[in-house]
Amino acid sequence: MKALIPLLLLALAACPAPGPLKADRDPNDLFGPSEDNVVVIDAILIVDAPLPPIDLRRTAAPGTPYAREEAALNNAEVTLSSGGATFAYLPDPSAPGRYLPPTDGPPVAPDTEYALRVVPENGLEVRATTLTPSRIHIAELALMDGNIEAELRQLRLFGDGEVYSAPANQLEYAVGVLEIRLQQPGRAASYQFGIENLERASPLLIDSDFFRNEGKSRDREETSALLRLDGTALFMPWEGMFYAGRHRVKLFAVDRNWFDLVRTDNIDANRETGEAGQGFQRPLFHIENGIGLFASAAVDSFGFFVRRKGAPPCAGCNCWGCGDKSTWSGQLDTETGGGRLSFERDVGTGATCVLSFEIAATVEIEPCADCAFAVEFELGKVTIYVDEGACDEARELQGTRLRLGQGLAVIADRGGTPGFELYAEADDMWARIERGWSSIVARSKLADLWLFGFTSD
Repeated sequence: MKALIPLLLLALAACPAPGPLKADRDPNDLFGPSEDNVVVIDAILIVDAPLPPIDLRRTAAPGTPYAREEAALNNAEVTLSSGGATFAYLPDPSAPGRYLPPTDGPPVAPDTEYALRVVPENGLEVRATTLTPSRIHIAELALMDGNIEAELRQLRLFGDGEVYSAPANQLEYAVGVLEIRLQQPGRAASYQFGIENLERASPLLIDSDFFRNEGKSRDREETSALLRLDGTALFMPWEGMFYAGRHRVKLFAVDRNWFDLVRTDNIDANRETGEAGQGFQRPLFHIENGIGLFASAAVDSFGFFVRRKGAPPCAGCNCWGCGDKSTWSGQLDTETGGGRLSFERDVGTGATCVLSFEIAATVEIEPCADCAFAVEFELGKVTIYVDEGACDEARELQGTRLRLGQGLAVIADRGGTPGFELYAEADDMWARIERGWSSIVARSKLADLWLFGFTSD
């Protein structure tokens, strides 16, 4: 869902001014003083899925320091109504501003109107409605020729068994056109594809000096533009697919609220190119006394495997190499609490990464039962030495807090220096890291260095 929530909504809920504005525009063009302290709604109902949580926040005036927790709308009365039934939402104690549906609520129904009512502790009552689309079912998935005149073959759907290894689902990038044939009793306002590449380290589908030489990368999740139905079929563009390998695609049939917000979102529109949304001074929210998104959609999905154009048929990582290996190694000064955590990666395709994080904010914590000691620290400033397309995941760890401990069991003895197991804690559970190690070496008479690391492939 991340890639499918409009960027405008994310900006409204997470910062004082909406998104990165163009240099020649003032935030007050869209949000003046009257938009300060306005309720922002974030909720999407998916047909046949459980009732969703609802996130509520308030805007802050442009230029005002923003704190997410302070912007959370707490102590509000939140209800969702449909067909004479009303469902009371309760605050989530672990997430300020989030409200949870009743545990016994029914799944979201198709072709049904839902009304949201939010009564803040101080402020105007906020209301919004959505009419859910009909259920959609992908009846057939076909590869057409480039002129969309002849069917080359039909692909397997998830209900037909394994799809990613099926010969029919092996696609050559930008060769042919995918036609999605739908069964849907009613019509939706529009349609969007959410495209996710399921690989960790597959190469780009096209040679790109821009991405390679400039150290740029693309997300492995993308969203299509809004699409119209051609009879009972949709044609999927190749845009949004950047990497080889398995792709899972969700097709969303969206309601009017979703459609209107996306088509009128002019925050990132280039006024010199005539992009959609430019004619709207303010996005269409369809929320009384508030802004944001209260919308609904019906969803179905399919999958396939993509290889580079001109490449022979292949399967899995054999198409680009199966040698994805990474190594983490760290050192921590036991006296100062400072240190560095280094990372090296080689994915076997020529894509590599070498970077390191400063270790900051170190504190000693209660060790696990099998640990001699344990520490918690934060990954600080990142320094990238080599980025040949394999640093995407690691570089985003800046600011992450880690909990590591040295085990009691000796696993190696190198020149008289014993090596011990390495443990990590997550979700209040400690576990030994496979291929992990740690040891203490004397740095001076007053301080030691704690060395640790692990490898993965």
